[in-house]
Amino acid sequence: MNERALLFVWSSVLLASCGGSPPEPAKTTTSASTPPASAPSLAPPARSEPTSGPVAADVPSGASAQRDGVLVSDAERIVAAFTNGQPSLSPDGKKVVFRSNRDGLPQLYLGDPAKPEAPAVRLTKTTERTVRGTFSADGKSVIFLSDRGADENFSIFRIGVDGSGLTELTPGESLHRDAPFVSDGAPDTLVYSARKNEEPTVRVYVQSIKGGAPPKSVYTDSLPGELLAVDRTAKRALLNRYVSSSQTTLGLVDLVTGKAKTIYPAEGKSAVIWAAAFSGDGKTLFVATDAGSEVGTLLALDAASLAERGRFVDASLKTAAIDELAVPRKGDRLAIRLNAGNRSVVRILDAKTLKPVADAKLPLGSGAGLVAGQDGKSFALHWSTPNQPADIFVVQARTGEARTAPKEARPTLAGLGELEATVQTIPSFDGTPLPLNVYKPKGLAAGSKKYPVLVSVHGGPSESSPVRWSNQVRFYTSHGFIVVEPNIRGSTGFGRAYEQADDGPKRMDAVKDIEAVGKWVVSNPWADPARLVLLGGSYGGYMTLMGLAHHPTLWKAGVDLVGVYDWRTLMRTTSGEIRAVFQKEIGPETDSAFLASISPSSRVDSIAVPLFVYAGANDPRVVRAESDQIVRSLRTRKVPVEYMVAENEGHSLDRKETITSFLARSTRFLEDALKLEKQ
Repeated sequence: MNERALLFVWSSVLLASCGGSPPEPAKTTTSASTPPASAPSLAPPARSEPTSGPVAADVPSGASAQRDGVLVSDAERIVAAFTNGQPSLSPDGKKVVFRSNRDGLPQLYLGDPAKPEAPAVRLTKTTERTVRGTFSADGKSVIFLSDRGADENFSIFRIGVDGSGLTELTPGESLHRDAPFVSDGAPDTLVYSARKNEEPTVRVYVQSIKGGAPPKSVYTDSLPGELLAVDRTAKRALLNRYVSSSQTTLGLVDLVTGKAKTIYPAEGKSAVIWAAAFSGDGKTLFVATDAGSEVGTLLALDAASLAERGRFVDASLKTAAIDELAVPRKGDRLAIRLNAGNRSVVRILDAKTLKPVADAKLPLGSGAGLVAGQDGKSFALHWSTPNQPADIFVVQARTGEARTAPKEARPTLAGLGELEATVQTIPSFDGTPLPLNVYKPKGLAAGSKKYPVLVSVHGGPSESSPVRWSNQVRFYTSHGFIVVEPNIRGSTGFGRAYEQADDGPKRMDAVKDIEAVGKWVVSNPWADPARLVLLGGSYGGYMTLMGLAHHPTLWKAGVDLVGVYDWRTLMRTTSGEIRAVFQKEIGPETDSAFLASISPSSRVDSIAVPLFVYAGANDPRVVRAESDQIVRSLRTRKVPVEYMVAENEGHSLDRKETITSFLARSTRFLEDALKLEKQ
């Protein structure tokens, strides 16, 4: 999938860990100056809990609030080491606009690629997060998305590059809008896809970049989907339509007549399309796909006849997904980003032959947001490593040379110490190889001590955990934990069969993978079996609840962020888009018995270890009621649980105050639950 992360991914910025942009505040944060009352207790506070409706969030007090204050200060040090992401190059290549959380809320900033030492200039100064800035064709303004309270009802805005003239271009209907396309051959036109939250259908809209005139819906598809590309005349568009995360079709939409036809794959064939683009002259279509096989493939198709003109398969990373594709208007180069599951690789290809000509010279890590300069001389993306937060890199098309722009220091990281990240593979219960990332403080003496271990499961399910910068990993390791990130079956970047290995009836095999990871962890001399924690967000939150329910003696505590408690209620309350796609990925909503059998709700009485739960009040994907249900159940049975609800968040941790509060509260909760020595 592309950066919009259609399929239920723990989106936005999971603790700003994937290098996109960061955080916002929760009403549950209390002052660190609250005087201590008594020793911290894991026992739930006495309350008369309602049997229906929203469940009350916990408000730390006394010694808990005091400890939170100390930990918030620690977290602020790490979160202050901001991340930069989602770059866009101006038409003349002299500016780059990007998203950054340096001021506590994701906003847009401008940099000069020719002057990497020059400080970035803040462009937007709004009270809501911004997403994906794109230059207008003349380079005089930037088009971007923003929503309210992270509810994903994105509206489109325009602002001048001097910060003036902020204008909302879509003030009418409330829709989940995708980032708009601006074509140099039709500079006054915006083209974008959008959908109503409750509907699975996707619509394609055309409207003026100047605002005023209402947008025109030119095409509606019965399937979920999103636009991947628009040609330079704004007359044709490529629409990816989703049956499931492993089955999509690419449609060519005539934006003038409103007619569409399927161009890939051929009828009766099954494949997934990750990215697509028009060549600068519009005569070639580039399609990044698995071609229905285990092999990531880039195709060059004749735009008129759809005949294949060329094909690229990476010789060394055959099962990697070609997640992103950047094709400039001019020049003879294009770039692709390969998602190898636990890392990214950027290759530059000859646009005519599709032969590789250079690799982007980037450190071992991961990135995204690959875009091309119009002149074909450079590409840009954001990139991070375990010890370096995400920065914008500009890559030269001829040589692959890469440099940060802007180049910015992170003084708050001084003295934090480096992390050592290793990639390992272990066997699961059935012999299936499970890749995982292990993060330890550098120089950790083997066997010198047993450490608490936090196993962190990614969202998705069709996503992966790459080696990268992560606020979460950096904070927990600085407080005594070793962090392990498994890429269990269902993860992307390891081939089609692996991604489909958890579909439908095979869901419980992924749960068994979690057990295998836990058992492997405790077999290591550096792991303390009495202090093993399971954590995850979104689908990872679901896996956390399933692990605690099905392997209750293995795990000693859990942290669940916006996790699914019951697939039956989730299917009734999530967006129409997700509901439609999950009919195959998870199971048909008509099969209530099956959905119940793979839900944590069916085994909730087995969860007996302390659990920290986080929810965003405005979440349109996993509504707050899912978290309410697990909290209500645990409180009823007197199982230690702490509930944090962020009133100005959705399926997100986007505001600085939310991130620091979550990190502090979850860490203090685990210190008490596991009787840890305070760091």
